[in-house]
Amino acid sequence: MIVYDIICDSEHKFEGWFNAASDFESQKKSGLLTCPICGSSELERMSAPSVKTSKNSLPRDNSMSIREVASKLIDFIDKNFEDVGRNFADEARKIHYGDAEERSIKGTATKEEADALKDEGIGCITLAKPKLNS
Repeated sequence: MIVYDIICDSEHKFEGWFNAASDFESQKKSGLLTCPICGSSELERMSAPSVKTSKNSLPRDNSMSIREVASKLIDFIDKNFEDVGRNFADEARKIHYGDAEERSIKGTATKEEADALKDEGIGCITLAKPKLNS
């Protein structure tokens, strides 16, 4: 994993974890990358990347904990994405091909549906909604 320090135009600082160095620019360009605090898509990398080689290798110098970031991300998605439920794959295709209004959506898809979307070049991210109250 490659970890970048990122800052938005409102000066919120956060980390982004990416599988490859090119993922930051491609996710930013496609609108998938936004500030988890304010939702801004005006983002810049602040520093050179660091590489995390272990799933237990967590950053130590965070202004927010992982739990706080996850909570803010979930809140942002809940408030700003339309829930299309089990119609996620169909609706994502309609948006991608211009047959539906462009907007941010969330919903449910099987692994096979998500893989098919990615094969078609339709960006989607699979997130598990964690329990944050423990």
